[in-house]
Amino acid sequence: MKITDFALIFIAIILPFIIVLYVNITFTIKAEEMEMYYQNVINAAVDDATYQMKQVESQDKQIDYGYSGNTNKKINVNAQVGVDSFLESMYNTLGIRGNDTAESYLNLFIPAIAVVEYDGVRISSNENVIASDGTSSIMRVLKPKRYFTYTYSIVRNGSEYNVVPGGATADLVSTHTVEFTMDDRVVHRGYDYTFDENIESKSFYMTDSKNNDDLVAGVASSDEKDAIKSQIVSHLLEMRKSVIAGVVSNELSYAVNANNSVARQSSVTYRFNFPTTTESELYNMIDGVGMIAFVQGISIGNRYLDTKAYGMSTLNQATRYYFTAPNENSQVQMNLYHKDVNCPEYRISKINDMSPRYALSRQEAATSSATGTLNSVKKTFTGFYPCPICNP
Repeated sequence: MKITDFALIFIAIILPFIIVLYVNITFTIKAEEMEMYYQNVINAAVDDATYQMKQVESQDKQIDYGYSGNTNKKINVNAQVGVDSFLESMYNTLGIRGNDTAESYLNLFIPAIAVVEYDGVRISSNENVIASDGTSSIMRVLKPKRYFTYTYSIVRNGSEYNVVPGGATADLVSTHTVEFTMDDRVVHRGYDYTFDENIESKSFYMTDSKNNDDLVAGVASSDEKDAIKSQIVSHLLEMRKSVIAGVVSNELSYAVNANNSVARQSSVTYRFNFPTTTESELYNMIDGVGMIAFVQGISIGNRYLDTKAYGMSTLNQATRYYFTAPNENSQVQMNLYHKDVNCPEYRISKINDMSPRYALSRQEAATSSATGTLNSVKKTFTGFYPCPICNP
């Protein structure tokens, strides 16, 4: 057999492998490009949503926007606006806005969106909703808030008091339920077995020794109370972040896994699952309000998309609109709101005792009423206009 025959046989054997390898490499490169594209789309959508849900904050009298322990993290957000903004951004970027069929189909591959609030998390997921006429349809539903709840008990063993995470059945002094927030503020309630009465629900800062006695309800001796209170505060501060991460992780995991049954109704065979690595990631990144979104199962070349995006922020990143009222030196003789405290008009027209001093959205600023002293007279100022100089 001639050498050329051997060469032809070699080429015939090797060529299919070369073609398969080339195709695989091409698909892999294409998949990586598509994955990067979708990741950028999702990241941009989360950023848009995080911004928008703060810009339309509703006025919540239960949330103090002032002192907040060590840091300011009390942002009141509109979760529905955040979810809607995320989806709108996805629809627009992918060019399917207005195509109801395409929008509904894309939603099947977004198994869970979490809006992490100051004191809890709300999950947006796909559910099979039954209408009043008995017909069913798959819709995206924003579920009620799940609070960051933790329980512990105080038990007595002879002359000693001990703290037991969760519940206890014997030697009970008191049981406690704590709802954590993004800082050291908690909502606390429980039951005092020493006096056989409910512990009134209160909100306070764990580190505020003047107001946190309820954490050790049922402990009689003041010396013992101080000692065990210090122990409980340290324990709660240590547990806070892991409890928050655990609640968010559990809610997301349930929503992602539940999406399988919903997706199967629309002939989607991809198996949705919550990645275990995300639990440790959540612990490291949860330090303020924001959004977490999962997108899975979209075909990208030779594999499926499985990605997530985070958008977190704290109050010092939220826009504040500061109020002023005109005096004889003001350039604009109107009640104004400003986005910049360095605005020349703000400096001239600022009223030191204005209360409230600012709003957290343009809509709220325009309709607000504030009181302050102008020319030694206490006045009420209603309705504020955007400053023409700093253009909020």
